[in-house]
Amino acid sequence: MTIYLLFYLILIVGPLSILLHESGHAIAARVVKADCITVSLGYGKILSSTIIERFQLNIHMVFFLGGLARSERKIPYKSSEIIWITISGPIANGLFTCLLYFIYVIYPNEYVYLLCLFNLYLTVVNIIPFRIKGKQTDGYTILKVLKKGF
Repeated sequence: MTIYLLFYLILIVGPLSILLHESGHAIAARVVKADCITVSLGYGKILSSTIIERFQLNIHMVFFLGGLARSERKIPYKSSEIIWITISGPIANGLFTCLLYFIYVIYPNEYVYLLCLFNLYLTVVNIIPFRIKGKQTDGYTILKVLKKGF
């Protein structure tokens, strides 16, 4: 792997894919009429914060490691709405993976291929229910909601 590919993975593929994933959650929250939505990209000190109406985007110092989407509503979410918001992140990555695959078939390129593989990874890992050190996947969140019942 060249140094260019490494930087591409860390500085472009990771943040772009994570932002897409969190945007999937945010769009679903908007559909179910969330009062406020916050998407955070990375961890550490906030480098940039943008607010547009009820939507806030925070970009943190270590912007290439993880993300978080939060939404709130005065009227509590129904179980089905929580599932919809939660599954929309992996769905966004899955759809992007399909698009990238078709682009790769037409225009074989290692940069497109890596972006496709990383989004496939995010899709699969996020639908598997597990929890590590207080952090849980989308699949784990959905499993908790299903165990509670509708």
